[in-house]
Amino acid sequence: MNGSLSPEQVVSAARRLITAGGLDAFSMRKLAAVLDVNPMTIYLRFESKDVLLQAVAQASLTGLRLPPPSGSWIDQVVDLAAAIKDHLVADRAMLRVHSDPARLSAGVLGAVDRGLGLMAEVGYEGAHAVESFRQLFWSAVGAALVDGTFDSLPGSRSDLTDALAAVDDHPHIHDHATHFGPVDANRLFRSTARSLAVGLAAAAPMEIPS
Repeated sequence: MNGSLSPEQVVSAARRLITAGGLDAFSMRKLAAVLDVNPMTIYLRFESKDVLLQAVAQASLTGLRLPPPSGSWIDQVVDLAAAIKDHLVADRAMLRVHSDPARLSAGVLGAVDRGLGLMAEVGYEGAHAVESFRQLFWSAVGAALVDGTFDSLPGSRSDLTDALAAVDDHPHIHDHATHFGPVDANRLFRSTARSLAVGLAAAAPMEIPS
């Protein structure tokens, strides 16, 4: 590849490298080796590594589709949180790329704007609106980070049921031992997001819109 190398090809190769090895291991030299070009060829398309990473972040967030604003206020809050979580799960390797505010694209800004708008509908203003939305946003980020690992976590594995049932000095664990087991991550997250939304609605300055 040489003059025919497109910016889209560079971004695509960079995403593959970051997905495979993580952001810390990513370098323009490694990217050039993958593309079989001189590093200067990449710099002709992107003037710096940071500019390239901004393009990578924007490409990643292109897939973030906001749900249509339908249903109750609580339903809309849950749907928005789930959309953010699902997108981050699908492109988890990009979480570190998105950590720089300068790389926020229209996709994530649109999600934040929708969330702040929902907070405003029930009377949250200023710092209170931001704090309220952050609870949902970081819940989504946390769920994305641990997605796929639930089955190995304590209390989530079905093979722990007998061991938990044998615990005598923790009566509440003993009484609920049969209810521990594999976790449906999507159901759990939506339930968590709904609990947060219900709490935000209860504490809001205004009533939930009908």
